[in-house]
Amino acid sequence: MDKLKTLLKPLKSLSKDVFILSAGILIAQLIPLILQPLLKRTFNPEDFGTFDVFLKSFSILVALSCLKYDNAILLPKKDSESKHVLYLCLLISSFIFITLLLIIFFFKNWLMIKLEGFTFLALLLLPFSVLAFSVFNVFNMYLIRRRKFVLSSTNKVSRRFSEGLIQVLLGFLNNSNGLIIGDMIGNVVQGAFSFWKVKLLTPLNHFSFDKIKKVLYEYRELPIFTLVPNILNTFVLGSLTFLILSKFDLQEVGYLEFTQKILAIPTVFISTAISQVVFQRVSKHIAKKENIIPLLFSVMAILLICSSLFILIIEFLGTDIFVLIGGEGWESSGEYAQILVYGAATMLIFSPLGKVLIALKKFKVNSLWEILKFIAIIQLFNIDRISINEYLKIYTLIIICSYLVYGVLIIYFSYKYQLDNKIKT
Repeated sequence: MDKLKTLLKPLKSLSKDVFILSAGILIAQLIPLILQPLLKRTFNPEDFGTFDVFLKSFSILVALSCLKYDNAILLPKKDSESKHVLYLCLLISSFIFITLLLIIFFFKNWLMIKLEGFTFLALLLLPFSVLAFSVFNVFNMYLIRRRKFVLSSTNKVSRRFSEGLIQVLLGFLNNSNGLIIGDMIGNVVQGAFSFWKVKLLTPLNHFSFDKIKKVLYEYRELPIFTLVPNILNTFVLGSLTFLILSKFDLQEVGYLEFTQKILAIPTVFISTAISQVVFQRVSKHIAKKENIIPLLFSVMAILLICSSLFILIIEFLGTDIFVLIGGEGWESSGEYAQILVYGAATMLIFSPLGKVLIALKKFKVNSLWEILKFIAIIQLFNIDRISINEYLKIYTLIIICSYLVYGVLIIYFSYKYQLDNKIKT
């Protein structure tokens, strides 16, 4: 009974914070979901294919934008040190923004050939969107550090509202870049809101280059051991888009975009919020040398229940859901979802807990796992003359195996932390 109470205690506290974050995320994500029936009937699959290539390219560049120093915002004991990590992230993001602009101007023709369906405007909007999201992410991490979960949640609502409004308006004007322009404006809005809220919360005028150098060196293991693996992981998450684009056509990419958007719903509603809260909680427990096992298993139990329900819904109602939302012609998206849902469910269980390895400073272990997963996924590009369904089945199998191994690593090193610090489980 005492052990049960020990397990339930962190669950109760965790649930409150997760609920606050999830509520904002839920409201934010309901906006694009409500607009999907309209957008799917306004833009064609090729437009969504181009948009998906934009988003996947954007995700890889965002993973690079702060060199992973944004994760260090939660780690310092002193708030002044945390602010200087924030300043460091903004400087790095600005440098990368300028670099991306120069690359686009010098290599625009080559890039537009490689990124099928891209206009020069879409290419040019990419670095602006990356910078805006990086600004949001940095200030949002600071809000989470200060446990301002309500403020963090409302940022996402402002983003989705402005994004959806622009996409619908440009859709009615038959602007094929409407999806991309709306996404960029949404990132700008949430970046501005997050900066404004942090500015109201605390002064941001105590700036020291010496302190920036200090945190640059102190948290150097983050870019050294997590940057490349994180970029590889981001590529893996977007690999289906690039794989299908290279093997088939933009229309199939559009169908897959719809599939991935629906399969990402549990991740957006639940996993993202849990990941941020778990990182904050685990970092705090480790700093105090406290028990993290109850928290770990409580989170796993929640995610296992959610993923099981999700599999049942997609397996039995998959195609009907996609046709209901997108209309006739989107049946392929539902069929793809019934294959990919098992991998998505496995990721839902273990991916949010990956922050535990970061908090435990097991950067090398996390890096090795990311690299091995990337190597496995990249082999798909060497396979030819099979159907799209076969590609999706192989991809799903790789994802399931990879994340099961990830779960074992997380549990093992969590127990090792308990033993090394002689903490009772």
